[in-house]
Amino acid sequence: MAFRRLFALPVLLLATACADAPVEDEHDDLDPEAAAEAYGQAWQGKDETKADGQQCTGVRVPDRGKFGKRIALTFDDGPNPATTPQVLEILRRRGVPATFFINGSRVRDDATRAIVADVAADPNFLVGNHSWSHQNMAQLPTSRVATEMDRTTEVMRAAGVAPRWYRFPFGSSTCTTAEMARDRGYIITGWHVDSADWCFAAGGGTCPARTFRYVDDAFRSDMAGLVMQQVRQYQGGIALFHDIHQNTADAIEGIIDQLEAEGYTFVRLDDASVFPLLNGQAPAPPPPPPPPSAFVGDACDSEAECDFADANGNRAFCHRAGFCSLPCEGYCPDMTGKAPTFCVADTGVEPATGICVSKSVEANGNCADVPGTIDASADRFIGSSSAAARSAEVCLPAPQQ
Repeated sequence: MAFRRLFALPVLLLATACADAPVEDEHDDLDPEAAAEAYGQAWQGKDETKADGQQCTGVRVPDRGKFGKRIALTFDDGPNPATTPQVLEILRRRGVPATFFINGSRVRDDATRAIVADVAADPNFLVGNHSWSHQNMAQLPTSRVATEMDRTTEVMRAAGVAPRWYRFPFGSSTCTTAEMARDRGYIITGWHVDSADWCFAAGGGTCPARTFRYVDDAFRSDMAGLVMQQVRQYQGGIALFHDIHQNTADAIEGIIDQLEAEGYTFVRLDDASVFPLLNGQAPAPPPPPPPPSAFVGDACDSEAECDFADANGNRAFCHRAGFCSLPCEGYCPDMTGKAPTFCVADTGVEPATGICVSKSVEANGNCADVPGTIDASADRFIGSSSAAARSAEVCLPAPQQ
């Protein structure tokens, strides 16, 4: 992939009017420096931790991992009649699902149309929109952006593919272009793992620093190592490759070997259990924490045995009488399976403070099972709260002898 110079308006109008006309020059007029700059911005943006502008980005995926060693392979810029079938053969033989983001201008004859139809018919594969001619969408007028999106949508529909997945060239988007993609029913799809395979392809298997400075020097001749470094960071995620490069077709099976050797499995982009936010679903809520092993009124000899807190973060403590308690003003929490609680004044300290005690109930033997207490009536400790005055039969710390 690479950056392209803009077409003159008459050429654009002609290309729009003749969608089936050959477009041999649309992927040949390359600007490597501009491409490397755009890829550099994407490299930094994919790991951006700030949430600001999340809805406008074309590269950052809303699901951030960890992904439980599950990974989705994606391939951009095809189809290429020479290399795409090689990639497909490897994926099918290994039973690996993948998504192919196509450039519509490459689907120009019976051979390339047949490749897209073949991918679309395979339940293990998905087809996505990667624009018509791989321009930087953030630098085009909206009318041109619409044309780039819609012409490729027509190619996809002709292959029986409904619009769902859209990847911006270079991950380069604005809030306006992102909204345009969503208005067309597309899910904007970035990536977590960047193979930088375009750089390795340009360098004959090596990614020179002068071409792309973001690759660690340790991986200048090791694309698989670069991929694995990022995969381990996320424990999976979405990986970006390009099926138009022979270097990628030659390397992809070895990368699959390494991933499987480390216990990774392969999924499709529409696996909502792996990418819930990408697929428009809220992640499953975390399981509730286990109930504390001790609660107010339980016997204790040390603070460590009262390892719980109230909703405000107030930590429990072991009262000198020998039972677990909480500081309080007005109210105390209750817990299923334990005696109800009540906030009383701890008169054994000066000035008096509020402590949570158990109410006197049959479940605690009317205080016989709560160490150091007596069954007594006590008033609520109100403190600075707005609680109403009340009294209750509680397990009150016994007076010190």
